Amino acid sequence: MSTRTQPPTPPTRPTRRGTSQPPAARYRVARWVGVGVLVALVVAVIAVVLRDPATTDPAPGAGDGAVVAPSGLGADGSILIGDGPVTVTIYFDYLCPACGAFEEANGETLEQLLEAEDVTVDLRPISFLDRLSEGTEYSTRSANALATVVDSAPDHAWSFHRALYAHQPPEGAEGLTDEQLASIARDVSVPVQVTELFAERRHEAWVAEQTAQAFDSGVTGTPTILVDGEPFTGDPYQPGSLAAVVERAAP
Repeated sequence: MSTRTQPPTPPTRPTRRGTSQPPAARYRVARWVGVGVLVALVVAVIAVVLRDPATTDPAPGAGDGAVVAPSGLGADGSILIGDGPVTVTIYFDYLCPACGAFEEANGETLEQLLEAEDVTVDLRPISFLDRLSEGTEYSTRSANALATVVDSAPDHAWSFHRALYAHQPPEGAEGLTDEQLASIARDVSVPVQVTELFAERRHEAWVAEQTAQAFDSGVTGTPTILVDGEPFTGDPYQPGSLAAVVERAAP
């Protein structure tokens, strides 16, 4: 029958003061020292992360459902172009063919009225036609692209708005890609560092919110045009009809 032998008891190592420290006490000291070091390391890592923007979330609100509005909006969330005495409000969807027809008939007129400082154009992008872009959510993505330009390069917002209609895709197709949207924006001098933000879609929740608010306010379709808050009753597809209403509304 084999027998177990006990290992020899190691000699107790004297402390610096000449007294022995029990093994359990030494373990407790080592454990708390280790915990203290670990806590210090965690605090240091957190400090580095907070200090270094490259390690933080790339786009506040992007993809998490938070509503991130572009900067520089009017009090009621409007995108204001120009500073004229008559306000022309336009609710539109970039995939809407009727909106494209309105732009074709009146875009140049609005351009001239803006240059003459006769109007303020109040742009209201909405996105109720996503279902007609083969799952690519083109209405939302294009409106988000405009919001991104408004936020970071507002001087180019109007030219980008018009360029999107100049390249309007048909209903029922996939629409333009984010890169194609960026290319259109660069063609009207939107900086590359702004167009690179399109794919982050940081303003898409704001677009959805604006869409809901538009229909809650009584908008039933696009384009919906108001002149100084009153519905435009002329033919929106007849060149010159909008100019005549603006002229009558001028103070």
